[in-house]
Amino acid sequence: MDTVFGIEFEGGVILAADQSNARSILTYQSNLDKITQLSSHSALGVSGPNADLVNFSQYISKNLELYQLSNDGLQLSTHAQANYCRGELATAL
Repeated sequence: MDTVFGIEFEGGVILAADQSNARSILTYQSNLDKITQLSSHSALGVSGPNADLVNFSQYISKNLELYQLSNDGLQLSTHAQANYCRGELATAL
C-alpha cells in the first residue's frame, strides 16, 4: 500500500511518502523516491505501480523544464503547474 500525503501550514507545506515498492506480500524495492522536485518552490508526490509513477513524474518534470526553456526562462506558477499536471492526468485517463 502506498502512502503519500501533504500537510499545509502557515509559511509552507510538508510532503511525506513511504519508499517501498510492494505488491501483495512482496516488497520489490525499499528505497523508491516518490516525491519529485518540479521547481525551487514545488514538488510532486506520486503513488501507484512503479513504472507508472516514475514515467508520469518524469513526464511532468521534463515538460515543465521544456516550457521554461521555450519561454526565455519563464517559470509556471505553482497553480499553473497543478493545472497542467491535472490536465495531463485527465487526458491519460
